[in-house]
Amino acid sequence: SGSSSLHRKNENMGLRLGLDLKGGTYIVYQAEFPEGTENKDESFDSTVDLIRRRIDEYGVFEPVIQKQEGYRIAVQLPGVTDVEKAQEYIFKPGWLEFRQVEMNGSSTVSLGDYLNNTGRTSFFDTSDATLQDANRIFGDANGQPIVFLKKGDEGLKYVDQNGNPVDAGQLDKTALSWMPAVGTVGSDVKALNGNQYLTNASLQYSRDTLGNISGFEVGIKWNKEGADLFGQITKRLRDRGDYSTPQRALGIFLDNILISSPQVYPSDMTGEYGDTASITGNFTQSEAKQLVSKLNSAFPVSLKLSYGPDVISATLGKDFIHRSVMAGLIGLAVVALFMILYYRLLGVVATLALVIYAILVLAIYKVLGVTMSLAGVAGFIVSLGMAVDANVLIFERLKEELRSGRTLRAAVESGFSRAWPAIRDSNVTTFIACGILYWFGGSVVASTAVRGFATTLFFGVAVSMFTALTVTRSLLIFFTGAGAEKKLSRFGVEAKDA
Repeated sequence: SGSSSLHRKNENMGLRLGLDLKGGTYIVYQAEFPEGTENKDESFDSTVDLIRRRIDEYGVFEPVIQKQEGYRIAVQLPGVTDVEKAQEYIFKPGWLEFRQVEMNGSSTVSLGDYLNNTGRTSFFDTSDATLQDANRIFGDANGQPIVFLKKGDEGLKYVDQNGNPVDAGQLDKTALSWMPAVGTVGSDVKALNGNQYLTNASLQYSRDTLGNISGFEVGIKWNKEGADLFGQITKRLRDRGDYSTPQRALGIFLDNILISSPQVYPSDMTGEYGDTASITGNFTQSEAKQLVSKLNSAFPVSLKLSYGPDVISATLGKDFIHRSVMAGLIGLAVVALFMILYYRLLGVVATLALVIYAILVLAIYKVLGVTMSLAGVAGFIVSLGMAVDANVLIFERLKEELRSGRTLRAAVESGFSRAWPAIRDSNVTTFIACGILYWFGGSVVASTAVRGFATTLFFGVAVSMFTALTVTRSLLIFFTGAGAEKKLSRFGVEAKDA
């Protein structure tokens, strides 16, 4: 009571409603492939799968994710009407690339070097023709990109992340110029990026000379081509200047933002990294985990906003919300009426337990953010009926024990213990069915409605076991006080003469 996480006073009692009942946000992304990408379909499918894993984990959000022609991805977020939040929510593209500081001979290049060369039409570093078309990024002290330098038909121009012209003269002139770190694979020149070449990043422990854990570091592993490129780049950077100078830094950029700039520093100054390396520093465990998460979150392709984000309306309309609520209330009332008429006082106990069950399930839906689509509501209503199954088994066992002459308290305990195996087995089979439905809806038919039904039914059945074995038992013990055995008719059993 009073918990801010339950938001009882909010619209629809704070429940997250699906696209069919409330609407949401619609976004379309265009996939852009690096030059020389061979398996575009495979990279595109991997990107779609990564998006789905981000927003559909455990089936509680029920997004609609569709692949469209021209390597576009259309996504609908149910219940999310804040378009800025939708962008930040999941879909911030994770394009991971590695850059090095641009050099002019033996000197590092900054924004001021370009601004002081009015009319310049090419980049300073012309060591490779590939770099002539690759943009430069100038960032502030926090790694945020302040301006991009691109080469167009009319020479160099300064733009922001959206491609709009920028007056670079008003910016920090000491900001370093970061250019792509490239190497050769066969006869091709390729830029090192994490999406194509980074296999995995992991949290590791750094140790002192005695072998004791002294801190945290980030381990990275490359595929075969990535290891070759990384080896060429680190060997080149290793020979630049003294240790801890900018020209020896390998900048790690996620979505054009500098997230780390470790120094290239092999322990023996001559050995090669191979397919593994580590990023060390004064990391806390939290900082190291955050960097690992960023390195592993990159998409295999770069994503560009093609349409939206736009707010879409509910497909079924608000009237269906009232109908769904009414269906749930009618279902609860009919079950309660049947239980009271047939089991009398036991039916009252079952009804109270059913009300508590409904409150607990809705609270779990709200706390976990389960999306209530029409299929989810159906799963909840089905679980209401199944929640009574356990009570029916317990009550019938209890009545049998009473007819055999047991005392009321002993009959309650025996009824629960003897009904438990049947309750357990029936619910386990339902859990198995929910698991199959969840898998089927995620990998076979790709239906969020099927996964939503499976999710709400699973939570409902799990809570029903708790209420049947805990809430119902507590209520029965309360109602079986002194004098209750003289009124066994209230429990659906005729009292025997002494």
